[in-house]
Amino acid sequence: MPLDNEIIGFGVYTPREAARLIGSTPQRVLRWTRGSGPSSPLWTARYQFVEDSTEISFVDLVELRVVEALKAVGIPIQAIRFAISVAQQKYGIERPLSSQGFKTDGGEILMEAVEGDGDFVSLSRKRPGQKVFRDIVFQSLKDLEYEGDFVARWRPHLHSKVVIDPARAFGDPLLDKYGISTSILFNEYKSFNDIEYLSKIYEIPKKEITAAIRFENALEEQAQVKDGQGII
Repeated sequence: MPLDNEIIGFGVYTPREAARLIGSTPQRVLRWTRGSGPSSPLWTARYQFVEDSTEISFVDLVELRVVEALKAVGIPIQAIRFAISVAQQKYGIERPLSSQGFKTDGGEILMEAVEGDGDFVSLSRKRPGQKVFRDIVFQSLKDLEYEGDFVARWRPHLHSKVVIDPARAFGDPLLDKYGISTSILFNEYKSFNDIEYLSKIYEIPKKEITAAIRFENALEEQAQVKDGQGII
């Protein structure tokens, strides 16, 4: 586990927590941030060199979310790895998959990566190319807020009352206005099954409690779909 002074303001997530938030699996989180067998990590995760640590930061979480979206439409890991390299070397984007610059130029970068090797040409022929890639990148990054070129927080689409902010509660999803963990409210709801009771003891409007429960339910349903597909 990273030390407090290494994680304050940067967020910290276990592989399981990260997978639940981005609709992936803990195995993929570890494979993409720590490597597996002969394969190296896709990038240097923030806590990668902390001994025995498998946790990731908020920026790592956002980048994993983009990788998951790209994989879902059939883009090979080799192409994603090459796209990261192209963005860093040609466009000077240090952390491309989470940057404002990648949100703008990501379609072009991915197209270049897919066409940069004969093994990937067939993929670009099957798809309209840059426009499709640009749309995928935009959909992955559209509900993020930036400060300059750097991602600052995530306001999950369709869950406007929830925020994931590495500067608050180490990046735990919160009800933005009240600063309380959605998972705490969800677990309390599972115990008491009474929104009105929770509203009274936490002094939070029922619609806010309902929003937290809806968000957590969506994460649960997403995880069940992955389990049902047997994705590792």
